[in-house]
Amino acid sequence: MNIRVRKADAYDIEKISHIGKVSFRNAFANVFCPCNLDEYLKKAFNPDTIARSLARENDVYFIAEICNLPVGFAKVKTFSLSDEIESGSQMQLEKIYVLPGYQDTGVGTALLKEVIDHANEAGPDYLWLDVYAGNEHAIRFYEKNGFMQGASYHRGIGSQHFEFYMMMLPVNVDETLCC
Repeated sequence: MNIRVRKADAYDIEKISHIGKVSFRNAFANVFCPCNLDEYLKKAFNPDTIARSLARENDVYFIAEICNLPVGFAKVKTFSLSDEIESGSQMQLEKIYVLPGYQDTGVGTALLKEVIDHANEAGPDYLWLDVYAGNEHAIRFYEKNGFMQGASYHRGIGSQHFEFYMMMLPVNVDETLCC
């Protein structure tokens, strides 16, 4: 399978919105009550919100394509600090989503490789992310690729509260990439 990853631009806003909504619903519909899920999807993957984010220098999006079909995306905040990491130079992997039919095909790994390449160019000490504690598939993926689990915390989304783990990866370790 030939996966192409490139930096996203303004022409990709609707694609990012679609991938985000479909992938998030597929992954989390079983843990969200429907009203909270719909509200979150409208807000988080609103094309206007994505356009504003894409225009920020600190926010970088990558799109994964197979045969020119967009199948996944990742979003990083080039400079974003976690209180759990003792370093003033950090980058956050804020989102990584792959359409359901393309999971476990290497798309997520290709996106993560591009994110790590970006981190190696930008030069932070750590790349970090938050992951829902119940998303065992994602946790295994990140651990296989060298991320270490840090602190856990609870965050409210709508009227619900969820447990999350902070995970971190020292930068300049692209050789750790796995499946």
